[in-house]
Amino acid sequence: MRWMTVNNIRGITGGKHEGFVSTTTKQATESFASIFSQTLKISKHASERLKFQNINLDEVTLSKLEEAVKKAEQKGLKNDVLILDGDRAYIVNIKNKVVVTVKDVSGLKDNIFTNIDGVLMI
Repeated sequence: MRWMTVNNIRGITGGKHEGFVSTTTKQATESFASIFSQTLKISKHASERLKFQNINLDEVTLSKLEEAVKKAEQKGLKNDVLILDGDRAYIVNIKNKVVVTVKDVSGLKDNIFTNIDGVLMI
């Protein structure tokens, strides 16, 4: 993906190009989470949870989540699954391949999960 960035703003006056600026193109730097996968998406809610709980998804975790989704599909699961990875719990919608929410396992006490097709431990 290429982005147009404004560089060296100069006041150009007179003529039909008045107010234009000099521009250059440069390669955009994207966060890893936005490009890690072409198949698995992160919902707005999950993204907010990640930020609020200061959880960073690394390449290894994302790869494990994708592999868990593939296994769930192979077993015929189509709706939400609970994926446990160490001290993190992920609810992932298999049909739409979307991470719906993320929670620290220590905060799961007294929580009830409904409409879960399966549980995967990665």
